[in-house]
Order: sequence, then C-alpha cells, then structure tokens
Amino acid sequence: MKILLVNVDSKMPNLALTKISSYYKSQGHQTGFAFSNPDKVYVSCVFKKNLPHARGIRHYYPDSEFHLGGPALWKPNTLPDEMEHVMPDYSLYPDMDYSMGYTQRGCPNNCPFCIVPKLEGSFKEHAPITEFQNPDFNKLVLFDNNFFYSKLWKEKLTHIRDNGLKVSFNQGLDARLMDEEKSQWLADTASYNLHFNSKTYYFSWDLMKNSEAILRGLQRVIDAGIHPRTLMIYMLCGFNTTHEEDLYRFKKLRELGCDPFIMIYNNRRDDAWLRHFARWVNKRIYKSCDYESYKGGVLLK
Repeated sequence: MKILLVNVDSKMPNLALTKISSYYKSQGHQTGFAFSNPDKVYVSCVFKKNLPHARGIRHYYPDSEFHLGGPALWKPNTLPDEMEHVMPDYSLYPDMDYSMGYTQRGCPNNCPFCIVPKLEGSFKEHAPITEFQNPDFNKLVLFDNNFFYSKLWKEKLTHIRDNGLKVSFNQGLDARLMDEEKSQWLADTASYNLHFNSKTYYFSWDLMKNSEAILRGLQRVIDAGIHPRTLMIYMLCGFNTTHEEDLYRFKKLRELGCDPFIMIYNNRRDDAWLRHFARWVNKRIYKSCDYESYKGGVLLK
C-alpha cells in the first residue's frame, strides 16, 4: 500500500505522522508526503482555523481511505497503541537531528484557557525516553505539558544527563513546582531552545492568582545557578488580566532579570493596547525605551 502523509500547518516535524509512517513501514508499506493515488491518506491539523482546508483534502483523494487528526479537532483523537508506541520515523525529515516525544500526557491543572485537559485528560505517564530517542541524536525535544509533576522526573533527568543529551522542554515548566532539589537538578541539565543554539529554560506566568508561587519558584531556579537571562517566561495576556496587571508581571520579571514573551489569548485583535504591548516586549524595544515613551504604544489611561 501507499500511505500519503499530510502535515497541514505545523512548522516543525509532525510527531504523529512520523509514528504512522514507522508503523506502516514495519508492515512493508510505502509512506511519504507525495504520492499519487494513495491507498490511505493521513492528515494532521494543529490549528482550528485550518480545519476546513484539512477536511477539504479528502476531495482530492475520493478513492482513498481518509483519516484526519490533530489538536484542531478540539476533542480526544489519539493514535492506536500499535502506532503510538513505536520509534518515530525520523527519516521523513532528512535534516532533522533531534528526537522528540512525550514521556507523559495530560495535565492536572485544568487552566481555563488550556485545551490540554480536554484533549488528553488528567496527568498520566506515557512512555520512557528510550521509546522515541534516536541513538544517533544527542538532542531531545520533550512535549510534556507538566514535566516536574511526574514522580519520575529525577529518573528522566538522570537519563538525559547520563546520556549527554541536550533537551528542549518545548511546552514549558511549571515554576510553582520548583523546590530547591528540582531547581538544582534543572540547573545541572543542558536545557536549550528549539533550535539548540541557546541555553533556554521555558516557564510561564498566565494567571495573577499564581503570582506569589511563580515568583518564588523562579527565584529558586535562579538561586540554583541558572542565569536569569536564560529564563524565557511566556506571559498570557488578554485572557483575564488587566493592562495594569500585564505591565506589573512584565516589570516583576524584568526585576528578576528574565526575558518575558507575550502570548495574546486567541490572537485577539480587538484590543490595540495588547498588540502594541506585545510588540514592545517581544521585539525587546523595552531595552531602549520605557513603555511610556514608546511611540507605538497605547498608554494606560
């Protein structure tokens, strides 16, 4: 059989498609991104706005068995175990030089803006790193949604350290969980950005009610020896915080020496202040002028 794989909108290698490819290749079938008259078509779609296009692909292959999955569906849609728990087919992306996967799925936090609990449920262990680690790569991207919530966090970090791996905690870490022990282990872990060209530790600060716990956790991480300049803190704005609260969070993070990055909820375009504030922060314009002097800004009233 010929299995056509379609990655609708993800800018990075698609994990689900690499697993589907690996499964079918193990059965002796052909897989790839370019086939005419395929027997089966697997389409992966991440963003809901692209769902009509993803569904429309079916019409190009009326005689093929059609499968559509991904977060865009906004409902649980997982691969069957025989596909899920295989080594991804990294050969689909010839320039790829890192492994990727989940050691755990779901999240216990149930944040009101987050789709993860809806798609994956509460927390559960998923797979050992060795299940998706290509021994030819020394780089690892983890998609775990709440790494340090796992009771196996030390075992996982030990594997990363003992195998000389560089890791990117792609979905970020929860500062509220950072005690002295976890902070020291994290400081001893080679954590990088997605391009693996800069030491980076990802965290987030989304809700004001978590302010005290987040600032305390970030300070513990810094005290453990992680330079604040390597801390990238994602700030969700436009969900349930005021402009004043957004500026407060920014200023507190800068006092610690961290780099904030603004994420606008649902990419809102009905609030000009949010978009100007995001530009001022994300383009690092704040390093050359304060917000009150920022000509492109919309000043608080």
